[in-house]
Amino acid sequence: MNKKKAKVIYRNVGLGLTALCFVLSYFYRPYAYSHHLNDFHLADCYTSFFGVPIIVCLTQAFYKEEGEKWSIPRNIIYAVLMLFVWELVDGLLAKRMDWLDIIASVISGCLMYVVCRIFGFKNIGEYKE
Repeated sequence: MNKKKAKVIYRNVGLGLTALCFVLSYFYRPYAYSHHLNDFHLADCYTSFFGVPIIVCLTQAFYKEEGEKWSIPRNIIYAVLMLFVWELVDGLLAKRMDWLDIIASVISGCLMYVVCRIFGFKNIGEYKE
């Protein structure tokens, strides 16, 4: 597989997951709240859960040849840290911190790492032209 094909795949997965988050926020979240569904906080945490794969896929898709090599494990760590800082800032501004979002992003990062190790996904810098 070459870099261009890998970038297209990462971009499509990242944009697809972003679109899924928008669809869930307009349809599923209001439905779950209005019907008082016990969905194990899925309606609250899906953005943090999908946030890590979105960030990783989009940064791999828009990787440039110059500069630092963005490995997928490092990228996962940066994504989880970025979402953690986002929750801290939101907690400071809104005076409430949502620990479930932090837990969801950590679980998502761990699952993303396991999936990448099992299926052997490579960072863009390792694909040959």
